[in-house]
Amino acid sequence: MEKCYLNVPLNETGIQDHEYDTDMSNIYTVTLDIKEYDLLSDLFHEWNQKFDIIIDIFEDETLNAESCSEAMIILDNHINQNNNEDFRKAAQKLKLALSKAIQLNMPLFLDF
Repeated sequence: MEKCYLNVPLNETGIQDHEYDTDMSNIYTVTLDIKEYDLLSDLFHEWNQKFDIIIDIFEDETLNAESCSEAMIILDNHINQNNNEDFRKAAQKLKLALSKAIQLNMPLFLDF
């Protein structure tokens, strides 16, 4: 794995485009590198437990629209408890994708 892609469909067409890996013009994408992924691993572990998903470098996973607000609360808690600047930068990238998903009431696709 070289990059992690946090994909948010902009509309229903974006959901289909993501499913069939076609046109990406209807998908908002934020990219994390492996170092950023590693910095966020404790957060992802907490999401795995809370939402019964498996975020790891060998799996693609979906955080459904209903879970995104709660995931944001967990993310904010991690940001508030961590003073590491590199962690905060990675977390802010994740927050961009999560905010877009909440705004549009869409899922967040975690493609690793």
